[in-house]
Amino acid sequence: PDFRLGFNNTFQIYKLKVSAVIDWKNGGQMYSGTKGLLDMYGRSKQSGEYRKKTDFMFNRPAVKVTGTDASGKPTYAPNDIKIPGSSAQAYFSAENNISESMIYDNSYIKLRELAVSYPVFNKNGISLQLSAFVRNLILWTEIEGMDPEATQGNNNMSGAFERFSLPGASSYGFGVNLNF
Repeated sequence: PDFRLGFNNTFQIYKLKVSAVIDWKNGGQMYSGTKGLLDMYGRSKQSGEYRKKTDFMFNRPAVKVTGTDASGKPTYAPNDIKIPGSSAQAYFSAENNISESMIYDNSYIKLRELAVSYPVFNKNGISLQLSAFVRNLILWTEIEGMDPEATQGNNNMSGAFERFSLPGASSYGFGVNLNF
């Protein structure tokens, strides 16, 4: 990646304490085998939408050959060839044979944790504080539905190769802290 940043922020309003942890990774690429296979087998949202359309366009920058110039070299123009929706399965199967089609930007911004706490009681050396937290609440990434941190292996490929990983899960918790 070009860089990784983490932000930890805590602020207090009256007695209510709110804290947040945000991570930002910018740059890098990742192979997402899961996304490619979901498309190929027609199980992704995108492949389902393409099948329902009358026609669709190739979803990456592409050109088509329009003819030849005076010296016999091919001339090109932006691709405007429409693919019938009934050919979506063939389209995604062909695309799955090209490994580069499953390379995505690995940048993300993640709200890793949001926590609140409130002191309910504090008298005569006895204090009671209630707290709640949520982890992995929001993720902004190019790979919809996949966590860029979910990768396979612990070698040189770490952080760049994903296949059959489970989606990230949010977790919630509550706490009671009693001191005496």
